[in-house]
Amino acid sequence: MGGPATERVPENTEKSGSHPGLVVSFPWGMPGLDCREYILSPVAPESPFYFLQSAEQPGVGLILINPFAVFSDYEFELEEDSAGRLKLTDPEKAAVFCTVNASRGMESATVNLMAPIVINMENLVGKQVVLNDKRYSLRTPLAIMRKKK
Repeated sequence: MGGPATERVPENTEKSGSHPGLVVSFPWGMPGLDCREYILSPVAPESPFYFLQSAEQPGVGLILINPFAVFSDYEFELEEDSAGRLKLTDPEKAAVFCTVNASRGMESATVNLMAPIVINMENLVGKQVVLNDKRYSLRTPLAIMRKKK
């Protein structure tokens, strides 16, 4: 497939067991995490933030953001190999998220634009891909969270 990533994100969540949200499978795992099944839930309606919580280990999770909502010039080409693994034939069926590092508080939060998480919304299979693009960093400041002085 290849082609540009889109800004599509899940609009509605479904109930899965006792957890609200979509159950997404990561067959290749996530770097640094041992889990393969996660629950994707929006933080609030109309928010660019999401939670990705392990379905296997409830204490394991990530804060995600729709990068297109806050970085208007964010774009990348999904490599054929990644698209094939995800069985992604239509870019419109992809949802793209980036991880947020808020370990020092949201005021100092950063976003990993170099390794977005791409989810095929048809089969709910996801993969974190590493971009070979020097425009992006692992620690891009999340300026929308900074207090105005």
